[in-house]
Amino acid sequence: MSNENFFKRIATALKDRENPTDLKPCLIYKVVELNPITLQSSDESVLLVENEELQISEWFSFRCNIDKTGALSKTVPNELQTAEQVQETHSFNSSPCDMPTAIEDLASAIQSVCSELLNLKCNLQIGDFVIVASLEETDKFILVDKV
Repeated sequence: MSNENFFKRIATALKDRENPTDLKPCLIYKVVELNPITLQSSDESVLLVENEELQISEWFSFRCNIDKTGALSKTVPNELQTAEQVQETHSFNSSPCDMPTAIEDLASAIQSVCSELLNLKCNLQIGDFVIVASLEETDKFILVDKV
């Protein structure tokens, strides 16, 4: 079978399949409540409520829970600063040790990872705008991300 025939067959099959006709495009909604998350359409005619017609994507939930304890933004930097100040010497000849350099490099790597994770946090608040997509089920939607 030639490439042209192969692609024609795929194109025909995709065109002929039964695609849902009631799917809506992604929309922007405004957060009006946080517990449960409740969203309002721009014309204020539609409310979507979490665990009713609104699902929250797993990725969005993961991002919202980053640093929920505050450890990354509060305790980790202080602990790393304390670790960087450690001065080690060799016990045999009391010469300086490379340990402080190793700790400094490790602390720098950890701070970089922490700051990247904190940048992913969503901090959803009332008045924020979010992207919502429709699911295949009628009147079911998913919160995709914060705008």
